[in-house]
Amino acid sequence: MAGGTTRLREPRREPAAPLLLGTKLGVPRLRSSTIERTNLLERLASHRGPVLVVAPPGFGKSTLLGQWRRAAELPLAWVSLDAGDNDPMLFWNYVVAALQVIEPAVPLTPPAGLLGEQDFVDAIVPRLLNELAALESDVVLVLDDYHAITSPACHRSVELFLTREPANVQIVVASRVDPPFPLGTLRARGELLELREADLAFTHHESRRFLNDALGLGLSTQAAAALHEHAEGWPAGLYLAYLSLRDATDREGAVAGFGGSTRQVSDYLTEVGLNALAPAVRDFLVETSILDRMSGPLCDATTGRGGSADLLISLEHANLFLTALDDHREWYRYHHLFAELLRAELQRRPPERRRELHRNAFAWLARAGHVGEAIHHAVEAGEIETATRLVAENYLSTIEWGGYATVAGWLDEFPRRVVVGDARLSVVEAWVASFQSRRDDAQLALRNALDAGYEGPLPDGASSIEATAALLRAGFPWGDVGEMLSAARRAFKLEGHRESMWRVTVHVQLGWALAFAGCPDEARPLLERGAVLAPRTEQWLNAVGADCLLAHVDLEAGDVRSAERWALRAMDVLESHGLADTAIGGWASATLGAVLAHTGDRDEGERLLRLGVERMRTASEPLLVIQVLLALAAALGTRGAVDEGRRALGDAKDLIDACADPGILADRWEDVSRSLAASARSIADGTELTKRELEILRLLPTRLSQREIGRRQFVSYNTVHSHIRSIYRKLGVSSRVDAVKRAREQGLLLWEPSRESPG
Repeated sequence: MAGGTTRLREPRREPAAPLLLGTKLGVPRLRSSTIERTNLLERLASHRGPVLVVAPPGFGKSTLLGQWRRAAELPLAWVSLDAGDNDPMLFWNYVVAALQVIEPAVPLTPPAGLLGEQDFVDAIVPRLLNELAALESDVVLVLDDYHAITSPACHRSVELFLTREPANVQIVVASRVDPPFPLGTLRARGELLELREADLAFTHHESRRFLNDALGLGLSTQAAAALHEHAEGWPAGLYLAYLSLRDATDREGAVAGFGGSTRQVSDYLTEVGLNALAPAVRDFLVETSILDRMSGPLCDATTGRGGSADLLISLEHANLFLTALDDHREWYRYHHLFAELLRAELQRRPPERRRELHRNAFAWLARAGHVGEAIHHAVEAGEIETATRLVAENYLSTIEWGGYATVAGWLDEFPRRVVVGDARLSVVEAWVASFQSRRDDAQLALRNALDAGYEGPLPDGASSIEATAALLRAGFPWGDVGEMLSAARRAFKLEGHRESMWRVTVHVQLGWALAFAGCPDEARPLLERGAVLAPRTEQWLNAVGADCLLAHVDLEAGDVRSAERWALRAMDVLESHGLADTAIGGWASATLGAVLAHTGDRDEGERLLRLGVERMRTASEPLLVIQVLLALAAALGTRGAVDEGRRALGDAKDLIDACADPGILADRWEDVSRSLAASARSIADGTELTKRELEILRLLPTRLSQREIGRRQFVSYNTVHSHIRSIYRKLGVSSRVDAVKRAREQGLLLWEPSRESPG
């Protein structure tokens, strides 16, 4: 496929869940030339806490841990990490998958569709720790090549796992560099075992055993000691020495010419190791070095030559810095240093051949559904248009399972000027930044998209770049109800009657905007339509959003029972699809809490409201956070917790002041403020209603007679009559109608319940 732009016949979409590679979950197979590290294995066997193994490449970190697993017959869960695992959702999906390999009883599956990366630290890790603590067996989790992880969210989550691991769980982190964890507490308590370069370096005795017993060089004690000194105990350096000496006629004399520093070893491998190979083998190694992992078919496609599977097996048998990633000899990778040297050699080859190799690798990976790797090779091949289409066609399905960081990593493959200058890529960047609550970055990306311009429908199904801009502005209003309503109306006009996934979104967006603009009657049919359509297309975030908004609309209309049905439906969706511990899960919990606060289940309602506020503060649209804070303040005021209610009210006021247009929330704030003031006055003058009086007060707006209220409350008619007289006195009124009116003025009846006919 040389020349021109490579075209995919049938563009593939990622599934609505991360594609996990089984080869990353297997313990690397041990070479026959390894030697037992007895002292290190004893240290590992006697330690029960977390383990940190840090050393440069080639010090045998993975080999040691593999030996430990074999010697102790450990139930060891293994994850081989790479740069593609910097998405927290993908990272923890791999961890859970590895744990389930050795312990199928681990039931936790990380939820999809997360709205914030902080969810992993605050929710996913504690849940996983609880599940593991409940197991009856011991579990060891190894995170190998952790230096590939740079995501702060991943670091925070692993740090929490390290500091709170249960007694039956042991975590081992193997890395080239120190991970950015504050490990001082673990060190001070003596709970952390650290194995570093000095620990992993071979002793003189181990070097001699390795060179003579395992590799069969037959060197004298003096020659083996000299190589040990030159290599400074570096196992990979000694192996490089073996490669240079195995065919030498005078091995003892060749020892003196071997350099011990990393640069000397690298130079030696380039000048002697590679040049000593047959040209066809050398070409294969150099040309396949562009691949992070290799299989026979992938190498065949990349190089354009056959027989790669057999060649990989022969290279493995020759111990030529090739690591098998599975027990079936299907997937391999080069030792990291070796790969770097090969890539340096590749840079000396003609650029046309390098582009052809990347183009070939891209085509195979794209057909196999490995979108991230395919994008990398397409960019390296100069196939920018093809790479752009891959991103634009696959980002939505990846976002659906919470892979915002994965998509951001795809964009990082492109030169920055390409992203800024292409409307399709800038749109993707705007959506990702919005979901990650990076407002300024999202707005800049949207401006870039509009400046770049795009004619016709976008690859993600939007009818135009104009429609996409409206969708983004309506979906992430950042506290501006007026702009949200204007954008939502425009988006609905452009997308509301087309058969695309955006049809559901615009119904929910416009319903949301109308509800917050104070037009509930217009909002209701739109939200009801969205609530019907969303499950049909498995758009669960839209489904939860429509249900919650309908619950709030009904609550304001006084139909508490209908509001409760919508809120419970939203919670069912969350539980069914793993969204309960997310920011949108917090909103749904708070919505149910607001409803329960009006059904008499005040304690549970307040608990859910507090939970919602906690989950929503850092990862939700400000308008929704204000809504929940006001509901919490009202609930606190109703039970007399005025000071705490005022604090929630103050937090809401700060957010309202930062909004360009808070819509009806400003008036709602005034209502709750007056309610809290009335509650404070009642407490001060001793006229606060009792719990029983409040229960009866909430039934006064209905058509129930006093005798029917008594049956409802399981008390006599005389008791009800006495309570009502006390209510009149405390409210300063003389009739049932006036009592209801005064109670609403004081915030004791914020919403009118649905009327009931007398029994």
